[in-house]
Amino acid sequence: MCGIVGIVNKQNPVQLSELKAMCDRLQLRGPDAEGTWVSDYLGLGHRRLSVIDLETGDQPMITPDGNLILVFNGEIYNFQEIRAELVELNYTFLTNSDTEVILNGYLHYGINELLKKMEGMFAFALFDRKKDELFIARDKFGEKPLYYIENEATLYFASELKALESKFDNKNIDKKGLNFFLSLSYIPAPHTIYSAVKKLQAAHLIQYKKGSKTKILQYYDLQDNIANQPVQYNFKRACEDVRAKLKSSVEKRMVSDVPLGAFLSGGIDSSIVATLMAEISDTPINTFSIGFKEKTYDESERAKLIADKIKANHTVHFLDYKDVVEVLDDIILHYDEPFGDSSALPSYYVAKLAREKVTVVLTGDCADELFGGYEKYLGQHYISKFKKWPKVFQQIVKAAVAITPHTRLTNSILRRAKKVLNNLDKSEFEIHYNLMCLGFSDTERMTLLEKDFQEEIKSEIETVYNSYQSTESLEKGFYTDLHFVLEGDMLAKVDRVCMKNSLEARVPFLDSEIVEMAYRLPVNFKIKGNNKKYILKETFKDVLPSETVNFRKKGFGVPVDLWFRNELKIEIESLLSQELIERQGIFNYKIVKTLLDEHLVGKENHKGKLWNLFVFQKWYLNKIEQA
Repeated sequence: MCGIVGIVNKQNPVQLSELKAMCDRLQLRGPDAEGTWVSDYLGLGHRRLSVIDLETGDQPMITPDGNLILVFNGEIYNFQEIRAELVELNYTFLTNSDTEVILNGYLHYGINELLKKMEGMFAFALFDRKKDELFIARDKFGEKPLYYIENEATLYFASELKALESKFDNKNIDKKGLNFFLSLSYIPAPHTIYSAVKKLQAAHLIQYKKGSKTKILQYYDLQDNIANQPVQYNFKRACEDVRAKLKSSVEKRMVSDVPLGAFLSGGIDSSIVATLMAEISDTPINTFSIGFKEKTYDESERAKLIADKIKANHTVHFLDYKDVVEVLDDIILHYDEPFGDSSALPSYYVAKLAREKVTVVLTGDCADELFGGYEKYLGQHYISKFKKWPKVFQQIVKAAVAITPHTRLTNSILRRAKKVLNNLDKSEFEIHYNLMCLGFSDTERMTLLEKDFQEEIKSEIETVYNSYQSTESLEKGFYTDLHFVLEGDMLAKVDRVCMKNSLEARVPFLDSEIVEMAYRLPVNFKIKGNNKKYILKETFKDVLPSETVNFRKKGFGVPVDLWFRNELKIEIESLLSQELIERQGIFNYKIVKTLLDEHLVGKENHKGKLWNLFVFQKWYLNKIEQA
């Protein structure tokens, strides 16, 4: 795992010192080595975290004839199969690395076919000197990040935004990015918080040729790939396929020349991955968990249950507020732009814990998007049930919900009940969209923001939702979340906290064979009644404890709602003070004050909205006011 940077100077030669300065900003992504290559208008830089081929995998990697130059961040899990094909075709290899496979693969297959063949997580830049052409690509589902800036004079790109911060003087906030953040709690590609910077979307590449207009092309489309694949209606065979493909994916992601382990929350997804790793490994695997001293949020016993069953070398660390406050600002600001998923806090700690013993971890991410694991997928189910109740019962429930205060005992049920009641008259898309918005709804966001900062975001999400060719609203929801939630939130969260600890994270569920198979399964294989991830539970119930299969999903929650009423109360009051809010000119102070007051007295639980504002204010003070 590594970090890459690049400069295309359209008017003047690239300065090596400028390239090195960009590389230095990515030292945590690649602490083991640095490499640069400069030739006239192009410069490529690389920071390396050594995982495979420790002796000969340094970059930039250049073909013996000097024609191709490559900087690569990621892992190609099927590189050995591609390499074997190329050896049969008389291509020569000088290293054992997956990086060299990209170079020879490009020579034989061309850029588009190579990208389609590659199974892995990556962002890379490849320069063909003979054609005078540069390709910058991101993997199919967005595991590895890639930011870029292009203007008339220069094209810059980097694995993280921090390497680009000195490359644009205009720190204008991008209205679309801001609105996405406030509602979704993250900013999906191609948007960022800055109007000058973009993210390269998953499954896309940038094609640059001097003197020509830069092109951004899509090289992989999930719907095209599954269009001619039959739906698997045989449940037993579907279970067999899930098991076989997932075990194969885990095995491919266990290839490493350095120690590896697994994040283990005790939920079904990470438990499946850890169990398969234990089956494959000849020695006990290393597993890592975070617990909370606030017992309402603690799942450490769930993780221990699995760790004991598979006889893992299990390590757990218990967090409380004092641990988190020491690194709170550091973690929030490490994302370089506002990122409102508070589970980044425990994710950072579990990554830090793992890095003490291993360099690579496998995670259970992406199972929710593929197999129907989120609570929001039951929204329509509960709304339909509620509508069947007698009107008098409906009125009683509405009245009770309206007057019940938010406490530790009532928080969970009240939040669920309000989500149902607030979506009773909505369309299937609107229900999904509203439940995607973990921060502010559209209406709330428009009242929060001053007019100059308001921007519509709903249509962009609706376009993706409607683009999926299915009559099933749940399938459209799964596809939408794969596009937005996975890339913008889940994968970004794990990449940054792991890279901050120089740790590589791999995601077995995100193998394209598994993704494509999941989209050829009927919805009722994934969600049966209100039983989420049904096929995963049925497939692995013989190797998982019954308690694990039947646990209610809790997520990697953090008690920020309690902290805002206690330990963080003074700080959030300061960050949302009238003086600062009015100085910024972004938010309506009356709305902000109402949100905070209602939360502090327990009238409402506004933790999602307040956490987004808390994060934004910290980012703003650090990146805008101090810039």
